[in-house]
Amino acid sequence: MSQFFLKWTCETLRACVLFLCLLPAGCGETGAPEGVVATVNDEPIYLRTVQAMLDGRSFALGTLPRLSLETLKNHYGEALGTLIVYTLVRQELQRLHIPVSEPALDKELADIRADYGDGAFSRFLTDASLDAIDWRNLLRDHLSMISFEKHVLLPEIRIQLPRVRAYYNEHLAQFQIPATQTVCFVSSEDRDKAAAFCGAFSGVGKPPACPSVQCLAVLNDELPCLWKEDVQKLAPGSCAPLRQEEGTWRSVCLAERTAAHILEISAAYPLIERILLEQEKKELFDRWLENSLAAATVKVSSHISQTLSTTSSSPKAQPSYPIEDEDIRPDTTPAQETDSDTPSNAP
Repeated sequence: MSQFFLKWTCETLRACVLFLCLLPAGCGETGAPEGVVATVNDEPIYLRTVQAMLDGRSFALGTLPRLSLETLKNHYGEALGTLIVYTLVRQELQRLHIPVSEPALDKELADIRADYGDGAFSRFLTDASLDAIDWRNLLRDHLSMISFEKHVLLPEIRIQLPRVRAYYNEHLAQFQIPATQTVCFVSSEDRDKAAAFCGAFSGVGKPPACPSVQCLAVLNDELPCLWKEDVQKLAPGSCAPLRQEEGTWRSVCLAERTAAHILEISAAYPLIERILLEQEKKELFDRWLENSLAAATVKVSSHISQTLSTTSSSPKAQPSYPIEDEDIRPDTTPAQETDSDTPSNAP
């Protein structure tokens, strides 16, 4: 998934969680199916899906320290907020007649299963405590977000050259390249081989063969103290005198020096274009999400909203979106048994 969607989970998603925290508590029971913790335009979101998302994240991060009750509430709120956004995106793709197709989903699953190798995919599901169907649904959401970016957001974005120039002029400091030196560190137990390397070194093209050579571009301050003074005295294409350390002959050679300079706009253009593209995508997605929430009917279980409300710290503003509160019981029934060799690799 692109960096853009990682960014909205850190910013836009906080708004969704805030809406959940601000819901009033105590509406009457609606008779919704057990296990449904929220609905988005009457489409249910199940507690087991929220748990599957959390299980997948926990497994990817490895063993986590014992979490406080407050932290757990935040995690559940963010997971539910994410699933609400996913549902709105899927519904928008359905409305546009471009949903993620079953063949596309099957192909992605087959590719993932092949990447894992024989049996490893099923073991992943078991180790992460993930149900195959739940994971498949999360993968569908992941692909839906990618499709939404490609088919809905990107066609609306045009990065014009004047805007690139303006960004470049306003952020020149970002394109200042410090002075660097390309150096080659050479070491060999055989003095003659190290000396032959230094004698053939020109700093141009591929360096001559030697048992151990490492060439890299470094800032002036990144040079080891032992070699810093020697390098400062070297001309490009020359090497410092050989030194013997613990039975190994060593030297450092200077290939070239690059003075500090400002990156030309032609070289900076791809970087600026990417920055502006990410900004445009975020702004466009935020506007779309705000309008979608305003037009949608989102209902959250009173049990969930009452629990999450304890995590909000006296917010000043109430949400303007029609999110309703209803009493939906958490799932108390066992998970449906599925073939363990069906999807996995939590998005």
